[in-house]
Amino acid sequence: MNSITRPEPTEYFEYFETYIGKFTPDDFWTEFDGQPAQLESLLGSLPEGEDSKLHDPYTWTLKQVVGHLIDTERIFATRLLQIAVGDPTPNPDFEQNSYVAGLDYEGVAMSDLIEEFATLRRSNSLMLRRLGDEQLSRSGTASGRVLSARAIPFLMGGHVTYHFEIMQKRLGQ
Repeated sequence: MNSITRPEPTEYFEYFETYIGKFTPDDFWTEFDGQPAQLESLLGSLPEGEDSKLHDPYTWTLKQVVGHLIDTERIFATRLLQIAVGDPTPNPDFEQNSYVAGLDYEGVAMSDLIEEFATLRRSNSLMLRRLGDEQLSRSGTASGRVLSARAIPFLMGGHVTYHFEIMQKRLGQ
């Protein structure tokens, strides 16, 4: 198993520090692989209907937030693979609200959403474990800016942590 070292600030654009700065694990793999269980612990046994409520000032339900985590995990994984293999095609930005509006998360059980996220994360973990230093050190373009393959797993972990903290606040935990 490879060790993934923290990216340098020059490997990603400043906006991503919002997320990367939140993912500072002592043990990368334990934290990265453990996030689905944390999500299950927080959301797996909510009272009926709680996962579909809007909590001011937020504009997404908890199901929609988990759906957003799923969509973003998929997009980041695609970026990771593309950059790691040296594909020079720029990765476009994506409009998160279009994804949330375009997919019906409310019609899906929270347990299924959590399972889908866990499956994606497991797949991404397996992909990451086979990437070597050479692949992780490669950089590409995402949203018109430089992004290294090494930064993306920290971005994935930090993005989940960011939303996890908001969901905890919403649920009074």
